[in-house]
Amino acid sequence: MKIILYIATSKDGFIADEQGGVDWLPHPDDEKDIFGYEKLMSRVSTIIMGRHSYEQILSFGSWAWQDKQTYVFSSKQLTAEQPYIHIIQEKPIGLVARLQQQDPNQAIWLLGGAEMVKSFSADNLIDEYIITIIPINLGKGIKLVLPYKDFELIHTQKEVSNISQQTYVKK
Repeated sequence: MKIILYIATSKDGFIADEQGGVDWLPHPDDEKDIFGYEKLMSRVSTIIMGRHSYEQILSFGSWAWQDKQTYVFSSKQLTAEQPYIHIIQEKPIGLVARLQQQDPNQAIWLLGGAEMVKSFSADNLIDEYIITIIPINLGKGIKLVLPYKDFELIHTQKEVSNISQQTYVKK
């Protein structure tokens, strides 16, 4: 099983502004594969995210990943009306062990947010980072903090409008 963190940051390392907003991210709806999105979607069968990310995505409109099982970590009581969305209150390592038993060959997208990334990093559960760097400085907000010492940069790609993408894999 492989857990992939696929996320965008500002040039100065933030994944959201101070209010958790992501309005500063580009929206290349007709050019999704520029950022490797379609390739990622062909690799993953499961998406994992935190409650804040989930609630923000719900505000965007219809759910984009009806063909993927989605697990939302939340300490609050939430309900999901869709059969492909599961609200859970367990530790990341417990979910990963369960998913590993179900399908050891699956790839999982760790969507975010910062607290989920921190928890998964602390348990050494992330196998690959795909980080898209948007050429904007936010100055403050929610910072992406990752341990890089056990990872190797294997690919850097320049995209449109000075956007770049870096891929790291666990050594």
